[in-house]
Amino acid sequence: MSVVNSYWENTKNKQKAYPELKGNHDTDVTVIGAGFSGLSTAYFLAKQGIKVTLIEQNSVGWGASGRNAGMLTTGYKNSIMSLAKKHGMNQAKELLEMSRDCIKLVDQVAKSENIDCSIDYKGGLKLAYKEKHFESLKHENEYMYKHFNYETEIINASDLKKEINSPLYNYGALLDMNSFSFHPLNYAIGLSNAAEKHGASIYENSKVLSIKKENSKFTVRTEGGSITSENIVMATNGYSTYDTHKGLTRSLMAIDSHIITTEPLDNETFNSILPNNRVASDTKNFLYYFRKTTDQRLLFGGRVSFGQQQDSQNDLSLYEILRKNMVGVFPELSSVKIDYKWAGTTAFTMDFMPHVGRTNEGVYYLTGYCGHGAAMSTLLGKVISDAISNESKLDNSLSKLKLETIPFHSQKNLMLNMAENYMKFKDIIS
Repeated sequence: MSVVNSYWENTKNKQKAYPELKGNHDTDVTVIGAGFSGLSTAYFLAKQGIKVTLIEQNSVGWGASGRNAGMLTTGYKNSIMSLAKKHGMNQAKELLEMSRDCIKLVDQVAKSENIDCSIDYKGGLKLAYKEKHFESLKHENEYMYKHFNYETEIINASDLKKEINSPLYNYGALLDMNSFSFHPLNYAIGLSNAAEKHGASIYENSKVLSIKKENSKFTVRTEGGSITSENIVMATNGYSTYDTHKGLTRSLMAIDSHIITTEPLDNETFNSILPNNRVASDTKNFLYYFRKTTDQRLLFGGRVSFGQQQDSQNDLSLYEILRKNMVGVFPELSSVKIDYKWAGTTAFTMDFMPHVGRTNEGVYYLTGYCGHGAAMSTLLGKVISDAISNESKLDNSLSKLKLETIPFHSQKNLMLNMAENYMKFKDIIS
């Protein structure tokens, strides 16, 4: 998959080129995938003195980790209220704590390793698309404080102009000050530098051709060599393939999310569209999400289609739809030039929750972030590394969730088209 023209790629820090895997190697842990998940796992393993080898079929941060919106927000695709109803209050409380801890951990790692990734602590807005959505946000605000002592702030319609200058949102919003923004590719680059500094070996442009287990050890083979280890971690998320692990891939549905970024805006426009510089998203199923950049641009993203990476990444018509959506939110940007357009692939699971675990064959995995992986991936990398280093079982609320195979996965394009039409219909009627 090729990137049309990524803002993050064009504004990144100096990035080291790692060698291609050549020859046969032995290590304690092999990690496949150099996105946030794999980089975090390798980083925390290396810090504990464990010999770890990280292998990537492209380059560090090449996938969704280097292509997301750079928005670190609390929560999951499912609300904590719905999770409490399904799993009970205790599990919901732990899930909420993990959601908060993962954002804190990104901040801690960035600070401790001096990673220059433009972290901006301005909070996040959830904008009500309809009046009934705002009623739900108010209920969520009350529920979270009552049951979990978690504080958010309701922004009423009368005060909304202080937060966003848009004719599309007129009912109110929920403000969560635990959310913030960063430069995702620079974080990935910094995390790779830190992992290598602590002893991790990193290889790029080394696509995995096969994984074979003999006795108690795994052998990962590429075109140029092989790695043998006692433990293996699959950290490929939306880029998982049948070639590497069929069972895991059948539990994931890869969906592209598209992003555009404007040319630098004049001071008046830049300051007026999002006066307090929050990251923002709305309450639609086909949601919009947007934020400002450090060089006075607006970054605007959304799920324009449930297309797969092979046919939607370079479809310019989808970016044109996204531009129209942006102008619907901010009409004053109608004549503004779009400098960058690109997409990244995330993975969805049957229950719309991230999962961390170990297969029957003994393969560790962390996956299925459903669009909320920018922060959670770092925490789950630490969770995996702790389980390996302590030789203990994974034991948290996410590891207890069953990763179910998606029915009719072989007909995924048909299923995605049906899901897309259903979600769009729900946005009209709900």
